[in-house]
Amino acid sequence: MGTNTNAKLGKEVVARLGGQDNIKSMTHCSTRLRVILKDEDAISLDDIKQIPGVMGAVKSMGGVQVIVGNNVSKVYQEIQGEFHLEAGNDGGVSEANPLDKFLNMMSAVLGPVIPLVVASGLISALLVILKMAGMDTEGNTYHILSTAADAAFYFLPFFLAFTCAQRYKCSVVVSLFLAGVLLHPNTTAMMGAGEAVHFIGIPVTLANYTSSLIPIILTIWVYSFVEKLADKYIPEVIKYVFKPLVSVLVMLPITLCITGPAGTIVGNLLSSGLTALHQVAPWAVLVVISCLAPLMVLTGTHLAMLPLIFANFATFGYDNTMFVAFIGMNFSQFAVSLAVMLKTKNKNLKQMATGTALTAFLCGVTEPALYGICVRMKKPLIATWVGCIVNGIFCAVFSVKEYAFGAPGFFTMVNFIDPNGSNNFYYAIAAACITIAVTFVATWILGFDDSVYDEAV
Repeated sequence: MGTNTNAKLGKEVVARLGGQDNIKSMTHCSTRLRVILKDEDAISLDDIKQIPGVMGAVKSMGGVQVIVGNNVSKVYQEIQGEFHLEAGNDGGVSEANPLDKFLNMMSAVLGPVIPLVVASGLISALLVILKMAGMDTEGNTYHILSTAADAAFYFLPFFLAFTCAQRYKCSVVVSLFLAGVLLHPNTTAMMGAGEAVHFIGIPVTLANYTSSLIPIILTIWVYSFVEKLADKYIPEVIKYVFKPLVSVLVMLPITLCITGPAGTIVGNLLSSGLTALHQVAPWAVLVVISCLAPLMVLTGTHLAMLPLIFANFATFGYDNTMFVAFIGMNFSQFAVSLAVMLKTKNKNLKQMATGTALTAFLCGVTEPALYGICVRMKKPLIATWVGCIVNGIFCAVFSVKEYAFGAPGFFTMVNFIDPNGSNNFYYAIAAACITIAVTFVATWILGFDDSVYDEAV
């Protein structure tokens, strides 16, 4: 899609969202424009869906999501170049319910970090392959690659400090400093020594903050209020130096004695819950998530599962829930698109299905197929659910796990290779193949009404 087409699409989207004056803020993820409107009643989702190039639109997470596809970043750039809208880092959803606020926070804070974590996961998978191929695990090259594979998780609080500072509109530098306090070798050594630690007489909970998620998010959230108070009461003439100084001095005991430990306790509770589920019914969560996967993607609520995924990797060293369930979600969309591409005589639909099939198969990006094909023709959505459920049952029976972070797709299936050696990778490939076969057949048998696609569009 060329620049002029992206610019035209962006202008049309803004117009049907009620114009620039009706848009409170806008940001985007991998396929969607996420928009907070001043008046949602002033717009029609059906009108937005009719825009050529828009695959769908839905009200979710306290705002409106317009599904554009893989060129969403270019469309967003064209919109910003033309209208200079406020970015959505603050969520803009003061009247949203708690779930919407949480999901918007997760999207803003974790969204920019995910591609880097996925890249590190792929490096981890590459190391397993290189080790199997006979690479010297004592050599410098292996150790450097291993460091690169671990860095994104190990220093996760640093990356989250940056994105949290953007979301809560506070100092990035001070936020990174607070993450540095949590990850400094001296802090790690004190916490790992097993002896009681106190700061200005207040007991400090012993915790390891490397690879942690919740402590730094809580810390920067609290810091955003501290910074506002410091900015309000410190005289302008000394604010340049004393504002960060006062903020840091106030935040040190809060970070080490309150937000850090509180985040650790929440993380430990989540890990304990996961451990209990693994011991009692390890298949239950996987099957449930597999059944709910299409609904979660449709509403954008799959973001709520990110803490569960990070907790799985931190606790067990692998994920056996979300990403495993999404073998079914992602490859079912490839199968649906493939069946539609082969069966339809509508040229526009055939062209769309070809693109959505490649996107789902290679990259694990499902929104183009889900909104562009399944939602519009309904019956392929039923086939999607069939494929997801079959995948969930198969993966539960064979205890499939993913050992490196990344949504399932052709390029990330290597993440299912067990570093310790097992048949896990072959089970994962079998799950993908079964999902494709079952969903393809279901789509073909159920059929679809492609008359909703206009040849002239």
